[in-house]
Amino acid sequence: MATAQVDGIEISYEAVGDPTTPRGQCILYVHGTGCHGRVFERHMNAVAGAHTPVALDLPGHGRSGGSAFRGVADHAHYAVGLAAQLGWERFVIAGHSLGGGIALAAAIYHPKQISGMLLIDTGARLRVHPTILESARLEAEGKPPIPMDPRFAYAKSTPQSLIDEIETSIGERDPAVVYTDWIADDSCDFLSRLGAIETPTLAICGAEDRLTPPKYHEYLQQKMPSCRLEVIPDAGHWTYFEQPEAFDRAVLAFLDTLP
Repeated sequence: MATAQVDGIEISYEAVGDPTTPRGQCILYVHGTGCHGRVFERHMNAVAGAHTPVALDLPGHGRSGGSAFRGVADHAHYAVGLAAQLGWERFVIAGHSLGGGIALAAAIYHPKQISGMLLIDTGARLRVHPTILESARLEAEGKPPIPMDPRFAYAKSTPQSLIDEIETSIGERDPAVVYTDWIADDSCDFLSRLGAIETPTLAICGAEDRLTPPKYHEYLQQKMPSCRLEVIPDAGHWTYFEQPEAFDRAVLAFLDTLP
């Protein structure tokens, strides 16, 4: 773990190797709702032989200071700010779920810094089911949440042992932060902006993702001029955990296409 100061907030990040002396592509990984950068640890080790991966904890998440935001553009500001602190003039931004919305915001508002995008189990509009929002609100207020299907985010074939491993990797989540993140998801809407994003992009998702289904990613491919699509079988919303080898191959192949 290392830290950097961005606009007076201490931002924590994980790196493999020294990110200030990069090789290959510089890649900044942005986690999803209620998570932290350490969820990318295995994958970052898989790409570090040829590239320079860093995963941040968003403000108010993990070991970072500050508070969570209710909008993706503010988070994008801190992601780009961290890259600047590392000395990266241009970099690939990789976002999972909420992180994908943050990546799109970075490409829209900071296009000169973004050389490529990995949009992982995400979408241009991240509307959240009202039941999920209400459940998160109740839990943030210290009340019992609405019961949910614990396997909803995973493929049918994903073993319970792996689901337990993923939940352990995420760790305990602050209900107030999770609720704020769900609002950031629900308010994220870049549908009308996709046609202007020329950044080389890989949209990658699990074939059984029910939170951000393949049709979200097909739309990204249709509307973005330089977007490729990779749908990975036998994976839900956690593709890089559920099918790690297929995920790594797709990411490395995409990175090889970038200048």
